[in-house]
Amino acid sequence: MFTMILLLYLQQNGDVMLESTSLRGSFQTKKACEAAAVRARGPLPTPQGYAAAWHDAMCIPVNRNVIVNEGKPVDLGKLLQGRPPVVCEGTGAWRRVTELCAPSASGPAPEHGKGAAK
Repeated sequence: MFTMILLLYLQQNGDVMLESTSLRGSFQTKKACEAAAVRARGPLPTPQGYAAAWHDAMCIPVNRNVIVNEGKPVDLGKLLQGRPPVVCEGTGAWRRVTELCAPSASGPAPEHGKGAAK
């Protein structure tokens, strides 16, 4: 079994800060986890006062029969509230916000390695 750790980075001036981390999902294989991580990585809308915001994701193994309690989703909306980005970019950043900040659906999603066994 594998789980994904989401890492939210923000850049202010020249400093890049790891703002928060959270666990996301459980996957039968590393391949399934990495396939899901590809969509999670990348730029996010940049709140005013910051130069950049983006997610990285890494897959880590967990023992079978271990239940992953997902971390509370990052409240990026709070950062963006009242301070929206000056430019809306066509990078897919807004789609990521919708996908990453939404509560997880109960039950495994199709990309979680359905039918894949180790």
